[in-house]
Amino acid sequence: MSKTAFIFPGQGSQYVGMGTDICDAFPAARDTFDVANQVLEFDLADICFNGPEEKLRETRYTQPAILAHSVAVWRVIESKGISPEFVAGHSVGEYSALVAAGSLAYSDALRLVRVRAEAMYSSGLERPGTMAAIVGIPEEKLDDLMADAGEAGIIVPANYNSPAQIVVSGEVAAVERAVEVARSHGAKRAIRLNVSGAFHSPLMEPAEQKLAAAIGAVTFSDATVPVVSNVTASGVTAPGEIGELLRMQLTSPVKWHQSMRYLLDEGVTSFVEVGPGKVLCGLLKRIDPEAKCTPCSDKAGIEGFLEGVVT
Repeated sequence: MSKTAFIFPGQGSQYVGMGTDICDAFPAARDTFDVANQVLEFDLADICFNGPEEKLRETRYTQPAILAHSVAVWRVIESKGISPEFVAGHSVGEYSALVAAGSLAYSDALRLVRVRAEAMYSSGLERPGTMAAIVGIPEEKLDDLMADAGEAGIIVPANYNSPAQIVVSGEVAAVERAVEVARSHGAKRAIRLNVSGAFHSPLMEPAEQKLAAAIGAVTFSDATVPVVSNVTASGVTAPGEIGELLRMQLTSPVKWHQSMRYLLDEGVTSFVEVGPGKVLCGLLKRIDPEAKCTPCSDKAGIEGFLEGVVT
């Protein structure tokens, strides 16, 4: 029997205009953005629909924007009676996944993501850091690269995105060193990312403490389907474990490659990217070229997906 996983994108998938056509076409999507505006007490919909891009790229707006868009798309799909056997989300996308799994109320997710985004931005100011994508480095060479770059400061693997792409995170000097020497360690290329801090690294510890307090004030429910945790790359449904893993996520690497392998091993044959862009479908093709992944980012994508599954 075939199984489906809904996968939810993270920071970097945003684009100006996101959500415009789905809000025009689907009342459930419009309502999702209206709720976000009310909870966050600013016009998130206007930032998503009209930008400017520089504002949408600010972490404090990017993360709620991705959450709202992803939940809007999910609600449209759910309204047609379609539900997955598993959910997973990349970094902040894990909050969207928890909403879809019934573990976290949407309003609470918005509040948590606002705290998370602001805390991550503040931590980036207090302890400046950055990130870089290392492309094509052999897995057995990664430790050598980390040791080399680590002589210049704190640096850790932050995102295991695919066998061909690992993102590193840490102090500016150490990340710059990693970019400089990556080719000598077997990488095909290294690209510094335009981010406001060293996400998923020890430099995010102040943010983790702030987020932990916010998580402690929220009630989680049992997930109706397993949520594949970024921290463990395995399914979780228990409320206490979900909250603890969300806290740990800020300073732990995102094991995305391993999470997709877990889902494939569990028999998932159909993946649906629920939210802006199609980054995760692209990563999945690098993990398993035979895997089927459908992006649902806009009205055309949603309607195309629904035509294939709704009889």
